[in-house]
Amino acid sequence: MSTKRIIVRYLPKAALCLLLVLLGTGLFRSLLAAHAAFPPVLSTIFLDTTSPTFMLTTAGSSGTISYTVTDLSGNTITRGQSAVSGSQADLTLPWQRDGYYVLQVTDHTTGSPVNQSIPFAVVAPFAQETNSPFGVSVHFTGGNNPGLAQLIATLGAGSVRDDAPWAMVERSPGSYSFNNFDSYMPLLQQNNIDPLLILDYNNRFYDNGQTPYDNAGLDAFANYARALVAHYGPQLKAVEVYNEYNGTLSTGPCARQPSCYAQMLHYTYQAIKSLRPDVTVVGGALFSADLNWFNELFKNGGLPYMDAISDHPYATLYITSPELQGLGEEMGKLQDLVKRYNNGHAKPIWITEIGWPTSWLHVSEHSQANYLVRSAVLSLAAGVQKIFWYDFLNDGTSNSQMEQNFGLLRKPDAGGRYTPKPAFVAYAVLIRELAHRWFTGSEGVAPGIYDMRFSGNLRVLWSTPFSQSVVLSTSSPVTAISMTGRSQTLTPSGGRIILNLSAEPLYIQGNISSVSWKNPLW
Repeated sequence: MSTKRIIVRYLPKAALCLLLVLLGTGLFRSLLAAHAAFPPVLSTIFLDTTSPTFMLTTAGSSGTISYTVTDLSGNTITRGQSAVSGSQADLTLPWQRDGYYVLQVTDHTTGSPVNQSIPFAVVAPFAQETNSPFGVSVHFTGGNNPGLAQLIATLGAGSVRDDAPWAMVERSPGSYSFNNFDSYMPLLQQNNIDPLLILDYNNRFYDNGQTPYDNAGLDAFANYARALVAHYGPQLKAVEVYNEYNGTLSTGPCARQPSCYAQMLHYTYQAIKSLRPDVTVVGGALFSADLNWFNELFKNGGLPYMDAISDHPYATLYITSPELQGLGEEMGKLQDLVKRYNNGHAKPIWITEIGWPTSWLHVSEHSQANYLVRSAVLSLAAGVQKIFWYDFLNDGTSNSQMEQNFGLLRKPDAGGRYTPKPAFVAYAVLIRELAHRWFTGSEGVAPGIYDMRFSGNLRVLWSTPFSQSVVLSTSSPVTAISMTGRSQTLTPSGGRIILNLSAEPLYIQGNISSVSWKNPLW
């Protein structure tokens, strides 16, 4: 074979290999650049494979600090002292079991002791499952440090929801920029986290800067949606069309109008599917479980242009418990409505925002953790496919401002550390316990007692608003896991285990034939 023929024969393969190398190198450089721009953040979240360590800055240059570690219930776990050198105390605590803790430090290096309180978490390692039902809302485009992606992975959440505002993408008519998202999307990919990007709001070049209402505006909105899914390719598996259209975030002639939103869905769905039929188009994103608004939306033909229906079923005044709110019933009624307009067929329901703020007029941090677990279990029991907690990080530091206190984490403390609330640990344990499981049914034990069964002989049990006791009928030991991950073995006596339930959910793993109410008079 001549040299010329050899070159001609193998040139296409060589070109393809070169192209793949260049693409791979480009992606590798992109990942390296993202990692360099956003190094891992400081936090007080530790895996249970290590001992918690803290680098503390003291007021004086020498002396000692004393410390106490307490758990979520306020029980003292350990205490001790540590030497200070050069205004630094490097403190390594004894190994701790999974849980939520508070490190109380007293600085004795000056005449007047200085106290500080540092919450921390210990969780088990976890690899996110494919198509995880659990996610969190973030505000990377709103200023959150993209380095938080590593902590989201540590939590175990499989997806994040964030804005991709139209005005941020289309900065001149027909021209699209993705710089605001390109900085963090590689970090999500590195950490096996799927993005759910929200196509939202308005653009000053169309419809007087209001929510699009005419054909030109709707067409431009659809073109921006198509450009976004084209740019991110297979990494972007799902997008959500608008955010809380039934509230104040829609403006102009189409403000809060279901018929207008149906048109937006129609334009956007067709534009996305023409290019990326594999992308899940999520629609709805309503503020509260507004079934009347959903009914009007479906009546106006919006349902065929949604692969999944999303909702934000916040509780009344953001203080009502998920049971009193009737969260499970709300989600069941939404699915019934979908079936009515979809020839009896269901569609996936996603809760893309739910949460309770820990501001002083709302719920305690302990209650936030309880509500997170209970709302997630009730939602899964109602057939909800995905749940996004709102949100991952507090938006501010004022305890009096509701909007600043929905997070699982607090803003960085004086030492630059992100510290967890109990809800972070509760979510991490929930994700680990329910991974690869599905809801199988519930038992009507007694009023206020919840016995929610999942595959693999797992039950989630709690009692609200009052503590009550139940009898577990079993001939073998079972494992009880607390909301924060503390595990213990319970051994039956005479084929029974007496279990005291409270508002804090318990995971019970084992072969239990039945659960019954224990009369306190017996």
